[in-house]
Amino acid sequence: MIQFVEYKNIDKDKWDDCINKCTHPSIFVYSWYLDIVSESNWCALISNDYEAVFPFVTKSKYGYKYLFQPFFTRYFGVYSVKPFNKNLVRDFLDSIPPKFRYIEFCLNESNNLVKKKSEELNEKRYQFLNLNNSYDDIRKEYSENARRSIKKSLKYNFEIKTNIEPEKIVSLFKSTKGDDLNIFDDRNYKILIKLMNYCLLKNKGISYAVYEENLIVAAAFFMFNNQTYTYLKSGLTELGKTKGAMYLLIDHFIQINSDKNQYLDFGGSSVESVAQFYKKFGAKDCVYLQVKKNDLPLLARLVKK
Repeated sequence: MIQFVEYKNIDKDKWDDCINKCTHPSIFVYSWYLDIVSESNWCALISNDYEAVFPFVTKSKYGYKYLFQPFFTRYFGVYSVKPFNKNLVRDFLDSIPPKFRYIEFCLNESNNLVKKKSEELNEKRYQFLNLNNSYDDIRKEYSENARRSIKKSLKYNFEIKTNIEPEKIVSLFKSTKGDDLNIFDDRNYKILIKLMNYCLLKNKGISYAVYEENLIVAAAFFMFNNQTYTYLKSGLTELGKTKGAMYLLIDHFIQINSDKNQYLDFGGSSVESVAQFYKKFGAKDCVYLQVKKNDLPLLARLVKK
C-alpha cells in the first residue's frame, strides 16, 4: 500500500535505512540531504513499512502546489529494498495527490516508465567512471586531449591541496561561472555551503584545489556515499583553464582513488560540451528520465510557459 506522507510524519531512521538497503542508493535522497536542499520542505510516497519510498520537494505559486527538482540534486524516483519493475514506478506516480497540479522532476536510472498521454518524458544523461581498475588502465581510456592537457599542466608551478573551505570553492565558482549562469541566488549559495559543511562534518565530503603561488586557480568538492564519489561543484579561473589546472585536479583525484571498489559520478550533464569534458577521462553516459505533467488551468499554463 502506497501512502502520501507529510514531512512531519516521516520516520527518518526508517527512511535512511530503506535508502541504505535499496538496490540503487543515492546520496541525493537521504533525509539529511533532502532537509538541506529543500530547507525541510519535502514530503514522500511510502510503500508499506518503508519497503519503497519516493521523495518530493514542494513549492506553491499563484495558489497552486507543484513538485520540482531542487538545485544540487539530479533525480529522485523510487528507491526500494526489493527488486522492482516499471509497474511499481507507475503505481507511485499515479499515487501523487491531485493537489500537485504541476510536476517536473527526474527519476533515477533504475526507474523505467511507460509514458501516459498526460505526461512528457525527456531523456537526460550524466557521466560515470568506474575506479575499480589500476590508474594506468584508467588512464589508457583518457582522450589524447586530456593526456596532453595534463602533461602541459605539469610544467607549471602548481600545488594541489585538500581540505579547502567550502566558502572558498563557492566564491570561486560564483566569480568565475555562477554570475554568468545567473541561475543561483544568495539563498542557493548558502544552501550549497551548508551542504558542503555538513558533508565534511560527517566525513562524506572532500575538497581539492590547485594553487599557483598561493592563488587558487581551480577547486572542486566531492561528496562520498555508498562507494560513490559525486562531483558536486567546482570553480576554475581563466588562468587555470589556460594552463589545464582542472585536468590536473581530476587526474590527481582519479590517481589516488583508483584500484578501489569505488566510482566517480561526475554530477552529470546533458550539456554536450560539459559531458565531453567528463568523457575525456573515460566516463560513460548513464541515462535517466525527466517527467513533466501539467494539470494547471489554461491561464496558469500560459503563465507557466
